[in-house]
Amino acid sequence: MRGDLLLPRMRPGLSGSLSVLWTYINLLLLATAVNAIKIDVLQPIRSTGKEVGLVFIPDFHIKGEQYNETAHAIQASSNLTVWAALTEDYTMNVPDLDDVFEAIDMAIFKLKRAGMTSKDFVGVGHGRGGDFLQKAVKYTKLKAIVLMGSTLPLDTPLRTFPIPVLTLSAELDGLVQITRIAEEYKKLPDQRTWNFFRGLYRTPVIIIEGANHAQFASGDMPLHIEKGDLSPNITDEQAHLMIGKYVSAFVTAVLSTNDSQAENALGDLAEAFSRAAKRLQPFLDIKNLDNDGEESMWTVLAQDYFADEYGNKVAVYNQVLENPSFFSKHPTFTKVDSDNLIIGTVTLVHVGRERNFLQIYSAKEISKEIHMKLVSKDAIWKAVASKNDTSLRSAPNTCKSLNQLALSIALTLSGEKVQERYRVRGRPIIFEEDTILGANILWAPTPFQIWEEGDGLHVKAVSMVSFKEHYCKVMSLYHAMEWVNVDSLREYED
Repeated sequence: MRGDLLLPRMRPGLSGSLSVLWTYINLLLLATAVNAIKIDVLQPIRSTGKEVGLVFIPDFHIKGEQYNETAHAIQASSNLTVWAALTEDYTMNVPDLDDVFEAIDMAIFKLKRAGMTSKDFVGVGHGRGGDFLQKAVKYTKLKAIVLMGSTLPLDTPLRTFPIPVLTLSAELDGLVQITRIAEEYKKLPDQRTWNFFRGLYRTPVIIIEGANHAQFASGDMPLHIEKGDLSPNITDEQAHLMIGKYVSAFVTAVLSTNDSQAENALGDLAEAFSRAAKRLQPFLDIKNLDNDGEESMWTVLAQDYFADEYGNKVAVYNQVLENPSFFSKHPTFTKVDSDNLIIGTVTLVHVGRERNFLQIYSAKEISKEIHMKLVSKDAIWKAVASKNDTSLRSAPNTCKSLNQLALSIALTLSGEKVQERYRVRGRPIIFEEDTILGANILWAPTPFQIWEEGDGLHVKAVSMVSFKEHYCKVMSLYHAMEWVNVDSLREYED
């Protein structure tokens, strides 16, 4: 037991008898929290192979016994001698950092008392339990941790974490969304220059396709998970089978002294990582299309789309600006010769916070809408094709059509399985007609409109059209991607 954790917390601003009372209350609460924690030890199902002890830290309001099936799945999948300690009965069923310290110490003590002789312990944290588990690492005897439906902080590089960590995510986790897991995957390429093979077993990021947040455990879920989670596409049994496979592979790769077992485990991790990369990379790609820090390729695509049949006659570049520069800037075009143009477009990226049910995992800013200043099709036609019969010129595209294009791009990059899921389960995007304004001074303050109703997500672009220019406020590609993969699958609540 860590003695420093039992020191009373002094509350600033109190003195005399009030301070003594506050100290007494803190000691009472701490004592209650420590004494309440219950540890249930699961004996190994085999006695061959290296001994490993798993210590489970539950998500908020989930009982330790609800990880029985998860632990048994890991034991069944492993060639090691796997012990497990399920912790529960935290204060108000909500683990905090002090509780987790004590739970780990008590679990290790009880595992040893039950007969475990090895010193190889691995923490397994679910949801918020994973948050506190990772913070407790440097003060414990853990050799590695598994984060199930949980992540390291955004600003924490995987390679600097003091012990190996498996980020095990569920594709349909509605609380720790796949978009957030993509940010963890983004940390991995840097490791390829550092030591990719070491990174593969030390900090793998893996996705269980079709699973949700609740399936890392079993049984009835607390309200915050019921409301925030997505419906899974696979059964609990299938989910636990995959959890068992990946956790077993990770633990074996990190701790096994059997070269053959470790090699097979690395093969399983490499296969799982490859599948995760194919699923996660499109989120990073589409985010960069919106804005890579210097230009918006989404705006370049939009200008090419507006050029339509004259697209082969224009070369487009882009500049991302902030106000007030964006407000005063106009798109430009320069004739290279009688048949070709260079067009300069400008973009303002409007950012927002990612939807986040627990207010912890996804506190990152993302592109929600894109404000574009484009050259009009009429101006392009006049510059390169006005000598042709005007009757052959097609009508200009609309900002509404760019929102439709955003959905099409998001679906294409998401892949066939997601397309089918969206078709069967997803709520659609309803594309409203543009709000059309006649001048920049009116267009600039008019908000892009996006709202949810029972029939789906309504999107209403804001447009300013003149003979030379076509301005659009439209949804970001990332927002369309997030809708297709996550939010369209949620049940609508008025």
